Amino acid sequence: MRQKQHGFTLIELVVVIIVLAILAVIAAQKYLDIKRDAAISDVKATAAAYQQSLTFVHSRWQILGNQRAMNDLPGFGNNDLDINGLGYPLGSDKGNPMGQPKNIGRGQQGCVDLWNGLLTNPPSVSIANSNNDSDYESYRHQADVNPDGETQCSYVLRSLGDTGNRNQADIKIVYDSVAGTAKAVIKN
Repeated sequence: MRQKQHGFTLIELVVVIIVLAILAVIAAQKYLDIKRDAAISDVKATAAAYQQSLTFVHSRWQILGNQRAMNDLPGFGNNDLDINGLGYPLGSDKGNPMGQPKNIGRGQQGCVDLWNGLLTNPPSVSIANSNNDSDYESYRHQADVNPDGETQCSYVLRSLGDTGNRNQADIKIVYDSVAGTAKAVIKN
């Protein structure tokens, strides 16, 4: 007697491959959503830490009885943080007296200096268009609301592959030295 062989037909194999491909696409999309959600949570936590440092700096400035811009705030970081007339950080090493007490830092490096000076163990940041693998790129720019000098920094998240400039970026943190705020800005 001949034994009948059992196996899969070509059509059955193709159907199984198609089903597996559909499942793989769904799983990949879920993974990308989870990765983006995790990055958004991290950005929000970083913005909150930045805001906490701003609050501490402002409180320290008030405790010292200041009503004006000052160089080298004592009792914070390396004692080299320069403060505007509203009590919020402008950078470090701006010179004494400050030539431009409304402008953040000295050039584009000012925003990077603030990031590294205000945050403990911060994600990596670099000056915009410096072509490296930093988590964030910083932009120093004129305030959107109060255009009276270079008073804002935008930190654009690059680790998810966003290549847009500061206005087009999907995920960023914006520091406003006039209002003393650091906010996470997330586009859908």
